[in-house]
Amino acid sequence: MRRYLAAAVSILALAGVQAQESGTKVSGDELRTLVTGANVTHLNRYGSLRRWTNDPDGTFVASTSNQKHGSALSASKTASGKWSINSDGKYCIQIDWKAEDEKWCAFIIKGADGGYYLNSVDPARKIEFAR
Repeated sequence: MRRYLAAAVSILALAGVQAQESGTKVSGDELRTLVTGANVTHLNRYGSLRRWTNDPDGTFVASTSNQKHGSALSASKTASGKWSINSDGKYCIQIDWKAEDEKWCAFIIKGADGGYYLNSVDPARKIEFAR
């Protein structure tokens, strides 16, 4: 019985370490302060560098390097958008690109490195909020 109890305690301890390594969810007033008025930089899954400033009224104008379509069609573009924090405490984005609309929500996670990430601490999911 002691052996099983020791194994259970070890598993719980490891789970705690993993939770710390994965970062801390930013929520409530801290999240609102972080994102309101912030200059946002985000590299999406296609490699497009996007930038916008979260205006206090919930709007922004985004720019993108538009890497999704390859170098021949990668002219930078701008589009209007909206940001919000939903009832689940997720940071939400809606961008009205002419060819397609982009809409997503994600928890903002602060990593041990001080960086911010979408849903999990993963370099591919990094997002920057600067003043």
